[in-house]
Amino acid sequence: MKNLNFYFLLSVILIGTLASGCKKDKEPVNEITITFDEPMEGETITDCADVHVHIDIVATDENHSVEIVLHPEGDVNDKILDVDLHDHDAVINFDQEVDLCSYPAGTCFHLEVEACVDHDCESKETKDVEFCLQ
Repeated sequence: MKNLNFYFLLSVILIGTLASGCKKDKEPVNEITITFDEPMEGETITDCADVHVHIDIVATDENHSVEIVLHPEGDVNDKILDVDLHDHDAVINFDQEVDLCSYPAGTCFHLEVEACVDHDCESKETKDVEFCLQ
C-alpha cells in the first residue's frame, strides 16, 4: 500500500510539473502610432489666434495613459497645453484650438506626445513636432 501511495504522489507531481512547463501563448504586443495632423513638423503658422492642434493616437490593442504637452522652444515650464488622458479606446483623437498671439512672431514651439504601451507604462511611445509663428 505504501508503494501505491508513493507512486500516486509521484504521478501527481510529475503531471503538475509537465503541465506547468507548457509554453503559454504570448499576448499580442500593443503597438501605438502617433500622428500629428496639425500642426505639421516645420510648419509656419500664419494665424496665431487660431492654431489647430489635431493628434491621433492609435493602438493595435488599447491605449492607456497619454500625455500631450505644448511649450515654447527652450521653456518646458511654460506649458500652453498639459493634457493627461486615461482612455482605453484603441483610437484617441485630440482636437483643440490654441491662441498663441501672446508670443512674439518667430517663436517656435514643441508639441510632444507620450503614450503608454502597457497599463503599467513600462514601455512608452513618444513623438514630437516643432512649428513656428510667422
